[in-house]
Amino acid sequence: MYRPIFASLFLLVSTMSLGCGSQGAFDTSPVHGKVTFEGEPVIEGTIDFLPIAGPDSQEMGKPAAASINEDGSYTAGTYASSDGVVPGRKRVQYSAPLPEDTRENANKKPSPYVGFEIEPTEIDVQAGDNEIDFVLTKPKKKR
Repeated sequence: MYRPIFASLFLLVSTMSLGCGSQGAFDTSPVHGKVTFEGEPVIEGTIDFLPIAGPDSQEMGKPAAASINEDGSYTAGTYASSDGVVPGRKRVQYSAPLPEDTRENANKKPSPYVGFEIEPTEIDVQAGDNEIDFVLTKPKKKR
């Protein structure tokens, strides 16, 4: 529910940590692509890239995030908005934007993508350029 806010806070904190020196900083690789639903571009939302520790590694890297543009494209960032993602295995999550709780937005409808899931849910970010497309799927009905 609050993922877009957490993604923004994460990018702010990550960016602020750059001023503390590069000691312990992770290298990043470009990650970009398109997000679609039923073949059409998804026009809003946030993608979070959460590190998964490998069996031979205790270092997981850093999380990253990307805002989806109106044409469905995205470019992910770890320390800044589009500087790339730390290579390694990542869990991917999609968050639809939620209308702000203000009077002027009182009549605004929520995003049509609220509750949707993203596929694939896990990716391997390689060193070098990574073009990764995602597909949103409707939430599965719970029994």
